[in-house]
Amino acid sequence: MNRLKLSARSSSVLLISLISILAACTKQKESDQDLFMQNIRPTEARTPEAERAGFTVPEGFEITLFASEPDIQKPMNLSFDAKGRMWVTQSFEYPFPSAPGVKSSDKLTIVEDTDHDGKADKFTVVSDTLNIPIGVLPLNDGAIAFSVPNVYRFPDANGDGKADAQNFMFGPFGYQDTHGMVSNFMRGYDGWVYACHGFTNQSAFAGADGDSIKLVSGNTFRFKLDGSRVEQMTFGQVNPFGLAFDENGYMYSTDSHTSPLYQLIRGGDYPHFGKMEIMAFGPDMKSLEQEATALCGIAYYGDTQYPKEFQGNFFIGDALYSKVHRYTWSNNGSSPAGKSETDFVISDDPWFRPVNVKLGPDGAIYVADFYNPIIGHYEVPLGHPKRDKQRGRIWRITYKGKQNTVNDLTVMNAKQLIDAMDADNIVTRMAAADQLADRVGTGAVAELLAVLKNAKATGRQYAQALWVLNRLNALEAGAINQALSHPESIVRIHALRIIRERSADKHTFGNQIIAALGDKDSRVVRSAVELLMDFPEAGSVESALKVLESTPENDTHLIYTCKLAIRNLLRNDVVMQAVAAKSWSDKQSGFIAGTLVDVHSPEAAKFLNTYLQKSALPDNKMSLAYQQIARYLPASQLDAALLSARNKKGANSEVTAQIYRGISDGLAQRGIKGFEKLLNPWGTEVAGQILKKYPAGLENKTEEISSSQSFAIRLAGDFQATSVKPQLMAFIENKKETDANLKAGALGALLKISPDQATINLASKMLTDESLSRDLRKRVATMLGEFSSPEITTMLAETVKTPPEVEASIVAALAGTASGKDIVFEKVRKGTFMSRTLIDPRVEERILMNINPKQQAEYEALIANVDPVNGERQALIDERLK
Repeated sequence: MNRLKLSARSSSVLLISLISILAACTKQKESDQDLFMQNIRPTEARTPEAERAGFTVPEGFEITLFASEPDIQKPMNLSFDAKGRMWVTQSFEYPFPSAPGVKSSDKLTIVEDTDHDGKADKFTVVSDTLNIPIGVLPLNDGAIAFSVPNVYRFPDANGDGKADAQNFMFGPFGYQDTHGMVSNFMRGYDGWVYACHGFTNQSAFAGADGDSIKLVSGNTFRFKLDGSRVEQMTFGQVNPFGLAFDENGYMYSTDSHTSPLYQLIRGGDYPHFGKMEIMAFGPDMKSLEQEATALCGIAYYGDTQYPKEFQGNFFIGDALYSKVHRYTWSNNGSSPAGKSETDFVISDDPWFRPVNVKLGPDGAIYVADFYNPIIGHYEVPLGHPKRDKQRGRIWRITYKGKQNTVNDLTVMNAKQLIDAMDADNIVTRMAAADQLADRVGTGAVAELLAVLKNAKATGRQYAQALWVLNRLNALEAGAINQALSHPESIVRIHALRIIRERSADKHTFGNQIIAALGDKDSRVVRSAVELLMDFPEAGSVESALKVLESTPENDTHLIYTCKLAIRNLLRNDVVMQAVAAKSWSDKQSGFIAGTLVDVHSPEAAKFLNTYLQKSALPDNKMSLAYQQIARYLPASQLDAALLSARNKKGANSEVTAQIYRGISDGLAQRGIKGFEKLLNPWGTEVAGQILKKYPAGLENKTEEISSSQSFAIRLAGDFQATSVKPQLMAFIENKKETDANLKAGALGALLKISPDQATINLASKMLTDESLSRDLRKRVATMLGEFSSPEITTMLAETVKTPPEVEASIVAALAGTASGKDIVFEKVRKGTFMSRTLIDPRVEERILMNINPKQQAEYEALIANVDPVNGERQALIDERLK
């Protein structure tokens, strides 16, 4: 389930989305639009047939019910096995993780259409003891699935569809946020299993080889089928929930908050809430437009049963707006550019929740419908009684009833499977390759080699044969060399990808990789650039730079791959030294410098320092560049470098501020002092420049402007810049200025500049002024806790008649000192402060910090009869639910 909590950014996206929907929707009538924005749908549940009647699909398409309650309930992920059967994970317990040791009741079920009439008629429960299972991958002898908190293997030795055991593979995975966990398992051409790791959760786990990885929130990773190894593939995205592969081996994903459509670049860094862009973020295929921030599942239509204009399309579920979106795309060089088309499925039933979308071996698109009036994870209490626990549907979408004949691949011999590797359906092709590698094994080698000699073999069959041979350790260097000169680019692309997987003899292909950098197909070039990262030498950097210089600006994926290769190569100290010793053109030096903001070494800092003596990076990279210089430049060169930065010619006030911020941050990270004579007057000057350019009360501020204002306010306080006192007062007094952080920060800066009674009286007034927001008053109290002067302590002690949450912030501020603790306890005894305030987590933490034994005893006596906060809150929740 993808996150629906609305950040400032996602709120604006939803506003834009609503406008787009009002203009474009046909089935979701204008008067009903509010239904699809409500966290709790006010309508009643429909029968499956009534829900089906409310769908709109493009002309010629048919949507039919494949399965529903009571046979399946609350489907989450779908997958197809080599027999053509669907495997479905279901969760009644979502969103609650089971306590350790408590038996769960969620299911993994095999769903079959035995009479081939388009509707499931056989349901085999593999396991009914799971907890929020999401990712699932069927195997010949069972399945792999995620269930909180681990990935397990479910063997089935006798083939009856029932799990014989539940064997641990690896974990544990974080499950603080159960809507963003491990999901969407998909087998790649290489035989590895690819998966998504979801929002908020933090996980550290390892394969059987002991080599661990750590994932924080949204990421993708892969693991070997036997659990022997795990590897991180991409870094970032908020909550990726869906993966798909195309014919060329590219992996695609959808993300709930950043972009609906990505073609992922291995090792790439992608956006996330609050995540700073260092060198660059990996590009997306299109930006969020009319989509909600609840995108679930992605299917690539690799088949011919749909009309030509639908082939190669992407279909993505939108669980908030109750739709399935459709996207076409075209290439700018090697870079796919996505385009929104008319929605593929529109429902007038706001309970429709498409949480997974899959292409089946029959050529139909299948949609898992978590049918529910509530989909939001945090907007509605997790235990809300209207959360549906019974219903769930799976929909099947065909074009004029057309479908492939689905064969059982598990009984096919090598020749039959090799023929299946040329099927129009990509699900069948991939499954046939897995059967050859996993079941038939070395007995298929001779016939696979024959494919490489068959002039009539298609490019897609040839590429699949290469991969299976490689997985069977039967692919020789000569065959790879032959593939690298194949007339079809799909074969050349896959051949280069295979080389990347061959750590043992990768370096024997150095000349061929360099040759591929000049290929006429930019997708082949991009695959070759990826391989340069495995050749740590200055020549590899030079090769990547040549490609980068000649790549058009709209080929964003190739540009990013070149930069990624250069950055990774320059993280090797020997390569960095060699590159620093060479002469480069101004353009090449600029490319190198742009990657060095994410390379942490003295040689990188020296290169950056030399480059910035005469040139500049884009404004948004200047702070990072000077941070690297201040942090890593050899100490003997630091004085001259900082003085040069201080006197940099041609820098406007914004760039000057970026340079100063980078240097001050870098020195702080380095942990050295002694530059106050340079930094203090410079910081005062920068503060004045920023506050003059960005005064209080600006409307329609960007996050960057707010960040600059906050930085300037902090500088003004740190360096006691009396010259900007009027600008600081303006932040407090200006009614158009609504940012509580800036107002509280300005007061803090004034207290550092002039800690006199007038400023303290101003603080007192702000605390008790009922016309000010409670958030601002809380922030003022919290800020005052950073000061330990007797005057401020007295003022806080005399402040009365504030809302409970403001009182808690005042008490927390007082509790930071020994004398303040005594004041708090006295006021609680007198009834001025509530005893309940003492068990507020923020207050409790401050009170217990450096508390002496006498105060400890007094504190425990004061809270002895106060009910725990959690107990009271739970009782209130229970009462309201009744």
